[in-house]
Order: sequence, then structure tokens, then C-alpha cells
Amino acid sequence: MYLFMRDKFIGCLLGAAIGDALGAFIEGLNEFNYKYWIKHVESAKSLIYTDDTHMTIGVAESLIKNEGFNGEDMANTFIKNYEKEPYRGYGPGPPKVFKLIKSGKTWIDASKEIYPSGSFGNGAAMRIAPIALLYFNDLNKLKEAAYWSSHITHAHNLGKEGAALQAYAVVNSFNIDGFK
Repeated sequence: MYLFMRDKFIGCLLGAAIGDALGAFIEGLNEFNYKYWIKHVESAKSLIYTDDTHMTIGVAESLIKNEGFNGEDMANTFIKNYEKEPYRGYGPGPPKVFKLIKSGKTWIDASKEIYPSGSFGNGAAMRIAPIALLYFNDLNKLKEAAYWSSHITHAHNLGKEGAALQAYAVVNSFNIDGFK
């Protein structure tokens, strides 16, 4: 069982990172142009991952370090990683949140100060895989960790629900007996 799950975890994280790097060429385009995408992928000397994978790495680092979710550490890990590589394509929100946290705001309050009703973008869902991998066998903890990890940058309930649904989808993709 251990090797089976380990392979699925590795595949999940690698697949997300590769998909992110392949999709980076077309991120932000209004219309998908297959020929444009193929041309850029084929001519690329290397593929560069975006903020989505960069923050996924931060989620994984924090979960491993703390053996579970710790919001303050996860927020500080995001900040540390962002400061090392700010060129990963971050939108305007996360750097503002990071600046507020560095100035003394709590990780719980920072995103609400920028977006009073909470950002409901898909950024939290894009980085959720490590949460799903850690809590695959406890869906209550999975939902709680998904919500709180989302809250750091995407505090709107729709953003949190989207992240939780994506985490459930990751777990469901394992096709584990007992998950319905």
C-alpha cells in the first residue's frame, strides 16, 4: 500500500508541476490557440513553472516541516519563497498580502484587508494538492486545512470551497476503496 500511494503522490505533484509549466505559455490568453501553444512548447529550451507550482511547493514545505497545517508558518513560507523568486507570475494580490504580513498583520487578517469580502480567485485551488495528499484519509481535516490554507490569500468562501473541491477531486483520483 505504501509504494502504491507514494507513486500516486509523486505522480500528482509532478503532473501538476508539468501541467503548470506547459500551460504557462497560454496563461492569460482569452482564446486557446493550439498551434501557438505547440510552437512555443516545441521551441522552448526549458519549461518554467509559475506561481501556482511555486506556492504548491510552499504548501508542501510547510506541511512537512510542521507535520500538518500551520497557517503562520505556511504564510511565512510563501513569503520566503516569493522573496527568492518573485518572477514566477504572481498576480497583484499575494505580494500585497505578503507585505502586510511582514509589516505585522496576522495571516488571518492580511488578505481581508486587501479584499474585504475575500479574494475568490482560483489560486488557492491551484496549490491545494499537498493538502489533499496529507489528509487523503481524513476528509474533515482535509476540508479544514483546505479552507485555512486558502484563507492566507483567498479568504472568500467561494475561493475556499473551490480549493476544498479540488482537494476532494485529487483524493478521488486515487480511487481508494471507501472514498465515495
